[in-house]
Amino acid sequence: MDAPAHVVPAPAPPSANAVDRAIRTARLIHPFPTLLNVGATGGLACIAVRGMPEASILVRLMLVMLFAQSAIGAANDVIDRELDAATKVWKPVASGVVPARVASMLAVSLAAGALALAATLGVGSAALAALGLGCGLAYDIRLKRTPLSALPYMVAIPTLPAWVWVTLDRWQPELWWLLPLGSLIGVALHMANTLPDLEGDRAAGVKGLPHRLGLGRSLSLAWAAFAAALVLSLVLAPLLRYDWRWYAPALALGCGALAGSGLAFALRREPWSLQFGWGALSLASVALAAGWLGTVT
Repeated sequence: MDAPAHVVPAPAPPSANAVDRAIRTARLIHPFPTLLNVGATGGLACIAVRGMPEASILVRLMLVMLFAQSAIGAANDVIDRELDAATKVWKPVASGVVPARVASMLAVSLAAGALALAATLGVGSAALAALGLGCGLAYDIRLKRTPLSALPYMVAIPTLPAWVWVTLDRWQPELWWLLPLGSLIGVALHMANTLPDLEGDRAAGVKGLPHRLGLGRSLSLAWAAFAAALVLSLVLAPLLRYDWRWYAPALALGCGALAGSGLAFALRREPWSLQFGWGALSLASVALAAGWLGTVT
């Protein structure tokens, strides 16, 4: 249920000092997923060329990702400000540290900057960058609250490495396997990312896929989807002639992260264990992508 537009976020508490305000402001761009994606972009670019790409291209790739992810994060905080005022009062827009108008202008400027910079990398690169940005904004604006909430993740996750390989003119037929592998990882990450806030979101009327499934089934789906991605990557080994020096460590990290996520939740069924699971699966997804792409390209 979309929040009424006329409600004004609560102002920041008077006791908030300058350091606290700076930290809250920095959270507007969602630093963990943003910097993870920027780092992944740089790492994947190095894997694609088996070395260091041309500096100007590498910098533009990473800046496009930084701008796009920051725009998605800022847009999310603007659109969810009423929900956050009830469940995450520490967030910058919900607390009033950053006015909604300022955050909106920043999101638009960053999105425009990402698209403009992507256009300098070629038509194919610009199209894929726009697709990735569009997935994030579509999730923020509408799909988060529908049964199709996993769809943006399912499209955006395989789009990231495809974008890097197309930009660097390294695309090859084996990379079409990114579509099923990335889609499975996208489902897993969507579920894991939503679960720490599941009850608060559902109480506020959010009805995305995890909210409809509930905690138990959503957690099972997250684990099952990630496990399916690991299994599929392993099944493809004879077909794609893996270099196991790349793939074996990635597979081990993926299995370890999956086991760690399950163990953390089994030991303490609390929000922190769900947050740990989200972080573990996110980092393992980057490692699996790097290992798989390194072995097939």
